[in-house]
Amino acid sequence: MPSLARSLLAMLGWLSNHKDETMPILYGVPMSSFVRKAMLALTHKGISYRFQPAIPGSDDADFREASPLGKVPAFRTDDGFGFADSSVIIAYLEKTNSNNSLYPAAANDYAWALWLEEYGDTRMMEATGGLYFQKVIGPAYFGHTTDPERVRELSEKLVPAVLDYMESQLRQGAWLVGDELSVADLALASNLANLHYCDYDISPARWPKLADFKARLWALPLMQAQMELEAQAFAMA
Repeated sequence: MPSLARSLLAMLGWLSNHKDETMPILYGVPMSSFVRKAMLALTHKGISYRFQPAIPGSDDADFREASPLGKVPAFRTDDGFGFADSSVIIAYLEKTNSNNSLYPAAANDYAWALWLEEYGDTRMMEATGGLYFQKVIGPAYFGHTTDPERVRELSEKLVPAVLDYMESQLRQGAWLVGDELSVADLALASNLANLHYCDYDISPARWPKLADFKARLWALPLMQAQMELEAQAFAMA
């Protein structure tokens, strides 16, 4: 197990029973696409936190105070203030911690990173998250019977369409917006993880830039730790 993944597991309380009540809390389940995005941001910025398992719709009072709609992730600061939504959480983290900024400094780049994050969280997530639910999460955790026709539509139409768009957005620079990781890359990373669990091939013949992006991303300790952590979570669920 990579050392960073071990540190994260300990941080989440899965290798240690110690809980520091003064630490901020992230509520959710690691296998959630949006929880994953928030976890990547926390790790990238080097922020320690306590993980509190919470499924969507949970009636846990502390969770629902932070997330009135019952959606994950939710977050509670070290001074007890709670709120929800991965984009809101990451914006808060950026406001309170300048380490490893996830938002480009230039105004145009900043706007484009926000747009790509929004695209990743909406149109792209509808496709990759839909397939992830049909093939992985639904059958494993919700007793859902996979719909072959829906899988075919997602695999052959909806997912290729969003991958085509993201392929076109990988221009100059190491990442989506320049040479530094941004919130746009984390949104794309979470979508690619969905497809990874579905054994969906990011064909280098059709999507050479995306295939290269995924290879470089998966080589980062940040992503290796997250995927190892999720593997442990899947095994323990």
